[in-house]
Amino acid sequence: MKTMTIECPDQLHEQLQTLVAAGWVKDANQAAVEALRRFLESHRPELIQEQLRKDLEWGLHASAV
Repeated sequence: MKTMTIECPDQLHEQLQTLVAAGWVKDANQAAVEALRRFLESHRPELIQEQLRKDLEWGLHASAV
């Protein structure tokens, strides 16, 4: 397991602490790991390439209409 240190805006930190206090997450660490997992799942290189390809196809074909 690796340790990471992050800096975040005060407003985000306050929102996170509110969720922790309300019991939505165990602690800030759990929330950060979950956020990172979701980010990495949605930003896989093959997904990004596929979206770019679709955008290019749309741009090429939309201009012909």
